[in-house]
Amino acid sequence: KKYKESSKCLKLANKLKLQIKKSQSEKIINKSKKLLIATNTSEINQNKSTSCPQSIFIVGMPRSGSTLIESILSMNNEVYDLGEINILEESFLEQKQINQKLTLNDIYLKKISKYTRKFNITTNKWLYNYQYAGIISREIINSKIIHCFRNPLDNILSIFRANFSKGNEYASSLEDCARVYLDQEEIMSKFKNRFRSKIYDLNYDSLVANPNEEIKSLISWLDWKWEDTYLSPHLNKRSVSTASNVQVRSPINSKSIGGWKNYKDMLQPSIQML
Repeated sequence: KKYKESSKCLKLANKLKLQIKKSQSEKIINKSKKLLIATNTSEINQNKSTSCPQSIFIVGMPRSGSTLIESILSMNNEVYDLGEINILEESFLEQKQINQKLTLNDIYLKKISKYTRKFNITTNKWLYNYQYAGIISREIINSKIIHCFRNPLDNILSIFRANFSKGNEYASSLEDCARVYLDQEEIMSKFKNRFRSKIYDLNYDSLVANPNEEIKSLISWLDWKWEDTYLSPHLNKRSVSTASNVQVRSPINSKSIGGWKNYKDMLQPSIQML
């Protein structure tokens, strides 16, 4: 609980990390703008086939509770969790190269089949798919999007402390953490206005404070049959390779809520931007 010492170490470590790998925040924000434009030109998939598997996309910022959500959903035996693989973007870029002979939906389902042959429901936790939320809503049949979010300062603090092994270079800058957070908030607000029925708001703070009510609400929105096992995701035996691998092995708790207050001085650059 030596928060001042911790703050000094965190700032020093992230400063050193930025000297090795520069922040990519501008690249992420510019990509969001381009994909917002691409959403307007993408074709709406008119196929209403109910035989297509349900594709659930979990999106948002890193350290926003997405791994917990994936663990909850994968308590359903019909779910195959794809984890953090960027196959939606791969499919999007591939479709552009083949002059749209195949739909984005066709290419995406073909890529999923390389991981599992038998699946009724898949979850995809590539968080930056928030940039593709509009395209997913228009083109992926039977798709659902769960937008995970939490108190922005708790979120930024958790990102700043995470020391990601690869990617997320902006995590070492409190200013850039705030920029990317605000970008995904703005982008998701626009997509929610247009595709409200496709996107579910999942507030992590509410989830850990009242898991029974929040999980039942989510399962109801997905139109799944309720099982009490959804309340015990820590018993899930699936492999977890993200920075949340320790937390998801513990029962749902609210220990991380409000932790930003202990780092209020350190977080001033983010606080001012927010």
